[in-house]
Amino acid sequence: MKLLASLTLALLFSATAFGQTNATDATVTDCAGTSYNLFDELDAGKIIVIGWTMPCATCAGPLLDVHNAVLGFAVSHPGVVEYWMTDDFSNSSCVTIQDWCAASGITNAKFFSSTELDMFDYGSAGMPKVVVLGCTDHKVYYNKNNSPSGQAAEVSINYALDDLANACQPVGIAELEVTNLDVSCFPNPTSSVLNVTVGMVAPQAVVIEVIGLNGKVFSTVSMADLNLLVDGIQLDVNNLATGIYMLKVSSNEETVVEKFEVK
Repeated sequence: MKLLASLTLALLFSATAFGQTNATDATVTDCAGTSYNLFDELDAGKIIVIGWTMPCATCAGPLLDVHNAVLGFAVSHPGVVEYWMTDDFSNSSCVTIQDWCAASGITNAKFFSSTELDMFDYGSAGMPKVVVLGCTDHKVYYNKNNSPSGQAAEVSINYALDDLANACQPVGIAELEVTNLDVSCFPNPTSSVLNVTVGMVAPQAVVIEVIGLNGKVFSTVSMADLNLLVDGIQLDVNNLATGIYMLKVSSNEETVVEKFEVK
């Protein structure tokens, strides 16, 4: 039954992954001062769910949904499934992360602000981002940018639990749910021009917006019938005040948000 469900998921998900199928090791200290080694935690039979946030208002709903899914395993599998919440680029303090999580209802988690938990180890950035990691082979069971869901995370955690019950033998197929848009921007920070690269699994129109943290839209660029990979889109940010901004790239199917800084 598990194999059939996995094959069904494989048909639903894109065949092109911007991530990887195995976790990257990290030794990281949480906001309470406790140190963890990711592989040691996985080798001990833990399933680690990592959520990255800006933090931003649009991140709260999806990350709370995943939090609630993880919380559902606290009774059925106590001490097995853990939720690690971290800042996207480690430029928010622990106090900021913890206060934002508390205000968003995310309380049953370990909190981090560290470059050791690098979202780029799992493909492209996109806020919010969630991965589910498990087993002694350090497998990635779920990898989703922008719109992670508690339901998908729950399915992925159950796959990991099944593998743990079978000594991590490959009794099923672990699936990556991946983004159809791959967006990057550089230099970051910038002072005048932001270079944007957009990768897609199929040609489509996109809208690119520069948005302030207060939601104000500073510029909008509409581009029709883009090819699979577009390099060198240049946005003039010379008129923006120093601060943090969001680059929002939207297609008919998906939205990717990247954070950048103007200095």
